[in-house]
Amino acid sequence: MKRLVFALLCIAPNHLLLAQNENRPATPGKVILTDSIPSTSVKDQSQSPTCWVFGTNSLIESDVLKKYNLRLNLSEMYIARYAYIDKAKQFLTNKGKTYFESGGQFHDVIRVISKYGIVPEEEYDGIPGKQMNHNHSSLDTAMKLFTSALLIERITELDAANLQQMNDTPDKYLGIVPVNILFQEKLYTPVSFAKEVIRFDNDFAELVSFADQPLYKKFILADKYNWANDSFYNITLDDMHMLVDTALHNGWSDGWEGDVTEKEFQYAGGYASFADEAHFYNEERIINYKNETTERDHMLQITAVGKDESNKK
Repeated sequence: MKRLVFALLCIAPNHLLLAQNENRPATPGKVILTDSIPSTSVKDQSQSPTCWVFGTNSLIESDVLKKYNLRLNLSEMYIARYAYIDKAKQFLTNKGKTYFESGGQFHDVIRVISKYGIVPEEEYDGIPGKQMNHNHSSLDTAMKLFTSALLIERITELDAANLQQMNDTPDKYLGIVPVNILFQEKLYTPVSFAKEVIRFDNDFAELVSFADQPLYKKFILADKYNWANDSFYNITLDDMHMLVDTALHNGWSDGWEGDVTEKEFQYAGGYASFADEAHFYNEERIINYKNETTERDHMLQITAVGKDESNKK
C-alpha cells in the first residue's frame, strides 16, 4: 500500500484577484507548531535550479530518521547528474521536442534512486575544485550545446562513444561519481546503499487537484517539467488538505511544488500567509495554470503545521 506523503500542489490562488489589496498580509506574531516532524538541516542549492532534488532528498532524510533513527545527508548532485543524462536521452529520442533544462520534479529523484542508487553528500558533493557553491550555468550551457550538436547531426540515439562524451560534461562540472563508498565501516555501491541503508522503497504518491480532470484517477500532467510523462493522482482540495495534515500529524513530512513568487510568500519573515478573502479556488487554479499567471517554480518540504496568536492555521 502506498503511503500518501507527497502532495503536489501545483498552483496557488490568483494573485491578480488579490491585487486590490495592495498591503501584504500582516506578519504573524508568535507561531505555535501543533504538528512538527524531525528534519535535517536546510541545504543551499545556490545557483542551481535543483530545488526538486533538495526538497525530495530532505523528505527522504526525514523518513529515514523516523523509520531507523538514522540521520543522513544525501547527495543532491548525484541525483541531478543522472537525471540530466536521462533527460538528455529523452530530448534526443523526441528530436528536441521535450523539455531540456536542469529543473525537474519529485518523481525524477525517485526514478534515479530506483535505477542508479544514492550516496551520502560527503561522497559526492558536486562541487569540484575550488568552487565554493553550486553554480550550474556552465554545466547547463555545455549540456545544451552538446545535445543541440547531436540533433544537428540527426543523432537521436546515443552510441557508446556519444554516451561517454555526454558523461564527460557532468564529470567536469560536478565530479566523477564514486563506484564504491564506505559507510559505517562497510563497503557499498550506490545501488546497495539505497537498498540496504536507506532501504528505499517507492511508497510515495504524487497528488494534484485539478477540477477539470476526473477525480480519484491518474492522469498525465501537461507540464514542461513533467518531461517523462509521469502520471499524477487527482483528488479534491479538501482531501489534499486532509492528507497533508494527517501525514504531519502521524509524523510524516510532505513535499510541495508550487509558486513562491506570489506576494504572499514572505522570505524575510520566513512564512507564507493569505489574506482573509473569498476565492473560488477550483476555478482560479485552472485559469492560472493554463495562462501561467501562477508558475511552478519551486519545491519545499512541509515539516509542520502551526497556528498564530489568533488561532489562525
